[in-house]
Amino acid sequence: MTSQKEFLERIRSKLEGGTRTPLAIPPDWAPIIEDPLERFATELEAVHGHAHRCPQARLSSTVAEIVTSYRASRVLLTHEEPLPPDLDQAIEGVGAAVTWWPEGGRDPAEAADVGVTGALWAVAETGTVVVTSANPGGRAPSLLPTVHVAVVAASRMVDTVATLFKEIAALPKRPSNLVLVTGPSKTGDIENILVQGVHGPKEQHAIVVEDI
Repeated sequence: MTSQKEFLERIRSKLEGGTRTPLAIPPDWAPIIEDPLERFATELEAVHGHAHRCPQARLSSTVAEIVTSYRASRVLLTHEEPLPPDLDQAIEGVGAAVTWWPEGGRDPAEAADVGVTGALWAVAETGTVVVTSANPGGRAPSLLPTVHVAVVAASRMVDTVATLFKEIAALPKRPSNLVLVTGPSKTGDIENILVQGVHGPKEQHAIVVEDI
């Protein structure tokens, strides 16, 4: 029986004298993304998320339409930008009760059907939104409800994950928790069966507000 040492020596001897192609990646290399908004939507929908685009004037009605599509009766809101000040009225106008985070506390957050938050950035390359635990946001609104709706300004869209990390590094003060959300929560087992919504929202929506 061949020992491990003999086996590795045999491989090493075969590799000696071979031609190795030098590999050098320029430090400023990045994929070229011609239409970040379109790429973001494509990537998000590829992982079973839902992408929306609207002007600021239609933001409240767009969120209300999403709430209506799930027949949601309880909605959790944060005071984060760029959520509009009349958002609660639009949601109540379609028959859902609104709870504000963190004033409402944990129990209403756990009972909410839909959580609506702001997002610090969106990443075109991967269809990712970045949410924060810092006030006036928090972990609960993007984790506890069955449906999470993240709202992000188009001006906060970055092309790549590499650019995102540069933006994070430049923050004067970083929050205790930043979450990169790419589609709904997913988990898989050894049989490669993918299940959504086990450790977080079962549905993920991202609304890009085009004129801010």
